[in-house]
Amino acid sequence: MQENDNLVQLQDENGRDVNFEHLMTIEHEGNYYVVLEATEDTDDCKEGEAIILKIVRDEESDEDVYATIEDEAEFNAVFDKCMAAMEEEDEAAALEMEAVDLDDDGDEE
Repeated sequence: MQENDNLVQLQDENGRDVNFEHLMTIEHEGNYYVVLEATEDTDDCKEGEAIILKIVRDEESDEDVYATIEDEAEFNAVFDKCMAAMEEEDEAAALEMEAVDLDDDGDEE
């Protein structure tokens, strides 16, 4: 796993490097998860599609690694939390745009 700004490079099952954009990190019940968006087509994911991976500690290397979420209930709960966070971000961005519009109400003289 290699990170550069918002880009995360993972290896697929064939050992090929695949780039993803880091969208957000979410905490759920004491665990952390990353939401990554594919920047290119792969066998498992198309460009623009998002994946959610769990951050776990590798026992051998003692480093954080990304793992597939196996439990469907856990995945659904994290997915719902991600969607709520994205909706909040969208609402905040919309309010910010409205504030900019109000500040620039066309009072040019």
